[in-house]
Amino acid sequence: MEIAIQDFPYICDIIYRVHNIPVYYVNQFGEIEYEFSSGDLRDNPYYYSFKEQISVYTYEDNPTDFPIFFSNSNLNFFFVNLKETSLFLGTIILGPTLESEISEEDISKIMDAFKGSLNKRKLIEYYHSIPIIDHQQFLTISLLVYYLVYHKKLDQTMVIQNNQALPLDRMESENPDLELSKGRRDLIFHSNLSYERVLLEYVKNGRVDKLKDIFDYSIVGEAELGLLSKRNRLRSEKNLMITGIALVCRAAIEGGLNDETAFTLSDFYIQHLEELGSLKAILKLTEEAIVDFTNRVHRLNNEKYSPTITACQHYIYDHLYDDIALDALAQVCRLSPNYLSSLFKKEVGQPISEYIQRQRIEEAKKLLLLTNYSISDIGTWLNFNDQSYFIKIFKKYTGLTPRQFRNDHCSDREST
Repeated sequence: MEIAIQDFPYICDIIYRVHNIPVYYVNQFGEIEYEFSSGDLRDNPYYYSFKEQISVYTYEDNPTDFPIFFSNSNLNFFFVNLKETSLFLGTIILGPTLESEISEEDISKIMDAFKGSLNKRKLIEYYHSIPIIDHQQFLTISLLVYYLVYHKKLDQTMVIQNNQALPLDRMESENPDLELSKGRRDLIFHSNLSYERVLLEYVKNGRVDKLKDIFDYSIVGEAELGLLSKRNRLRSEKNLMITGIALVCRAAIEGGLNDETAFTLSDFYIQHLEELGSLKAILKLTEEAIVDFTNRVHRLNNEKYSPTITACQHYIYDHLYDDIALDALAQVCRLSPNYLSSLFKKEVGQPISEYIQRQRIEEAKKLLLLTNYSISDIGTWLNFNDQSYFIKIFKKYTGLTPRQFRNDHCSDREST
């Protein structure tokens, strides 16, 4: 049936007046055109960041025709997509609501995630201004909203089943492997210095354990969603995430990640990001990039060496395809060759020559898995004297020949 756009303000207003739940109409460009909410909520400093961020949830490549529920930071929402034949007209979104009063434990988790940079009193006031609606009532309200828009009855069991069938990245989950996806749309880097500094500090220090917390609760942070491209929302989101990846790259370098590794990773993620065509994919890839950078810094922290040895390792990594001479390494570290050899073995636990071999084998493993280059070419590029010597050293550290390694791992990938 035909949807009367002029009725949207009335529908939103009447829903708010009856149920006292915040209601918004987000147009097809991702802009909030109408909002109806209480004065206590609007006056809270944490309201504006939340209001702008939630619109990202409503963007759909292929809009569904039933109410969609989502949760973040203990807050519950649902939205109804507005479409007429193949035309997407926007979204009506309701929330936030709570199923019960926020606990002191939850407030403490949020405060800890932001390292105390939030105002606890204002945060508590924010949660106290949010209506408490149980799950069944919230579901019933979603059916009413859908009926007001489409004049079509929905079965609540069908709505529940359809929401359960949605991809997991759309739903809140207690599975540790999926927890980060709850915060994927909240990675806002450019506006809020408090949020940005905390996030970048975690990257710099390799605090993978803290990323989960800041992602989970970022919706109540003070960051506001920016707009770097007024004419194209998808372009704007890409611009924001590119900026974010660049900042994370710099933070990882400050945390000790090799420059060349960091910039190569940054280029890799930005190039892939440019190829994506949906907000969901862009936000998911950005999350993966942040976790990747932080994990790499974390691994470096577990192998913390002196600045001299770290510089030596960076030089080795940057010159794996060159002939690495001990004299050149000693010159880089400004030490005598003998003293560098002794210091390296003392800190790393293995001679420099063995360390170089291991790093080259690690590089060879990547080339064997990710490319179709011949084994002889890979060995030659990585400065092994001949193919038989390359095979011997490769088997020494992996237990397999290069060909066995490639075949085994290729067959594993094909079977998954």
